Amino acid sequence: MSDILRKISRFSWLIMIALLPISSMPLVAKLLGSDSVASPAILFLVILAITWFLPRVVRGGAFSNHILPLFLFCLIALVATALSLFYHVPAFKGINQFAPAISSVGTLLIGFFFFITASSFLETREDARLTVQVLNWSGLVLVAWALLQAFFWYGFNHYPQWMFDFQGMLSARVLYRQRVNAFALEPSWLAHQLNMLYLPLWLACTYKRISFHRFRLWKFSFENLLLLGGMGILLLTLSRVGVAAFILVLLLVAMVLQGRVVSWLETLINRKGRSLHLGRRAISGLLILFYLLVIFAVVFAFSRIDPRMASLFSFSFNQDDALLRFFNELKFGDRVIYWLTGWNIFNAYPFLGVGLGNAGYYFPKYLPAYGWSLVEVENLLNRTTILLNIKSLWLRLLAETGLVGFSLFIGWLVSLLPTLLRKIRNKCSSISVFGWMGCFVLAALLLEGFSIDSFAMPYWWVSLGLAVTQVLPEGEPASERT
Repeated sequence: MSDILRKISRFSWLIMIALLPISSMPLVAKLLGSDSVASPAILFLVILAITWFLPRVVRGGAFSNHILPLFLFCLIALVATALSLFYHVPAFKGINQFAPAISSVGTLLIGFFFFITASSFLETREDARLTVQVLNWSGLVLVAWALLQAFFWYGFNHYPQWMFDFQGMLSARVLYRQRVNAFALEPSWLAHQLNMLYLPLWLACTYKRISFHRFRLWKFSFENLLLLGGMGILLLTLSRVGVAAFILVLLLVAMVLQGRVVSWLETLINRKGRSLHLGRRAISGLLILFYLLVIFAVVFAFSRIDPRMASLFSFSFNQDDALLRFFNELKFGDRVIYWLTGWNIFNAYPFLGVGLGNAGYYFPKYLPAYGWSLVEVENLLNRTTILLNIKSLWLRLLAETGLVGFSLFIGWLVSLLPTLLRKIRNKCSSISVFGWMGCFVLAALLLEGFSIDSFAMPYWWVSLGLAVTQVLPEGEPASERT
């Protein structure tokens, strides 16, 4: 019986990993009763909970040490939600107070189990290698489908009907004008997938010059090619937060490489016979200036490509609420208003917040005055029957779990760093690559946390879980070098 369960759980794990590119499948949405996050990977997570997690608990099996800090956060979040039952929660269009709370607790438990599984499921080094290979192949399908979308839109200015039909089977929303979304619900979700899982893995493999595949195209490994394709489709999503998050990751890489690059440039510039001599400080300053120019070039390019960014360089203080009006001209004002509302809710309930899922009830009371003039906000508040959300993980944590919950969540993320840094320093490249991947995910999460606020999105749970898994023993030989 145990062998059968092991085979079922192993198969379910690999299928779950393979299905991660699909974020909102209509059939799964009906089964789960969700209108947004409905990844089929969640169904296989349930199978893993039955065939792997419960038997392991019964046997007294070990789990990752990093689960405890996350469990404490989940416990405080549940306490905050339970205490909210004693608050005077404002009525909002007759929406049942319990339904959003139950749904939010459910999404948190889903994320919690994604991390438990990713951090504790793998048992052998071969399991880890096969998992990365499946991730890469699923990433290849994601990149290929996104590039096909870009080919038809930018090449023919429309999509063929068969693409709409195929997309409709796998995503609750169809295809976008000018922006690619692959199998995700929307382009920003595709950017989130890339930044939280795929790009950190491919960048880490490229940085460590290792590959989990034998495939080569001249000097390029499979992960090198996937990284190039992934960066390309990240730009094609036109997700401003997504691109900024990946730039932050690249800046982290630049900081790590700064010393070596400066030494190489110093040797190159100060060769004998050359009249130009520069010190390390001067070269470092020029490199920093170069980084700033590259960032400015990317921002300027976005202002010319993305119509939402056309007024980026036309800021003026000669009006009331100048900053909010500027964000609104960039088609970013609604999101900033949601963030400010979350901050106002936190200021009113700073200790434990208003409980998971309850922030939407407080929007009419704590919405900034300028927010009432925005069309999207006014329509959502007055012409729909849905609760607004904060659209930022960080502000949602503050508003719904207070300073206590926010501190515990940040504490859990910080508790991952010693393990990640220990792996980075390991001489085995196949171990070090997971440490780098985790650090890249944490860096990107700093900004991605201002784009996504759902706990049910599996990507950062899975990537951080894989990054801290202890399956790879010390001293194992490195993977095949590129």
